[in-house]
Amino acid sequence: IKLLVEAREDVVAEATRVRNRLHADLVVLIPGYQVTAKHLVAVRSQQAVRQRLRGLAGIQVELARGRLVRLHALDVQARTLQGRIAQLVGPHPLLVLPGVGVLTAAKLIAETGDVRRFRSADAFAMLAGVAPIPASSGQVQRMRLNRGGNRQLNRALHTIALVQAVHHAPAKEYLARKAAEHKSDKDAVRALKRQIVRTVFRLLRDGAEGLAMAA
Repeated sequence: IKLLVEAREDVVAEATRVRNRLHADLVVLIPGYQVTAKHLVAVRSQQAVRQRLRGLAGIQVELARGRLVRLHALDVQARTLQGRIAQLVGPHPLLVLPGVGVLTAAKLIAETGDVRRFRSADAFAMLAGVAPIPASSGQVQRMRLNRGGNRQLNRALHTIALVQAVHHAPAKEYLARKAAEHKSDKDAVRALKRQIVRTVFRLLRDGAEGLAMAA
């Protein structure tokens, strides 16, 4: 799963680079393109661009057509890799957690490795950079933000928290309670992440045996 996730991320990064270069070409080649530009993600948008380039000539037109071909190939490759990831991740318990799709689940699995090596959810939270770090001084008791840990894992957890904050009723209620306690939005989301990481740890452990059998 980790190899497939990394391969897809490389392809997506390359597609983004090609897409940005193509946008720059089209701004020059097609009058008014910048006003009506799509994100060149949908096949329909790419077909429309091909039609607009018909009848045009020159080096920049040739390069733009080549980038369109390259972009289509990269999009196909990314979808193929995502399909293979989905086959491996499809039955995993993580997918029952609101805010977790196939790619997020795969990222969590890939960055965690064998979850059974962690003695507790707290140890896993420390790896993810979610567990706060004590920073007390004298009579002042406080915690500071943990900026260490696996930032890829932390980002995946942050994505789940943001999705739940909008679409998941229990998460919205939790954030509302934190707001009532005069917590800032950032602090409330961090607290939500600490709640989520415990559930993620449990679901990763539940799915560990199935992944071992699949491997």
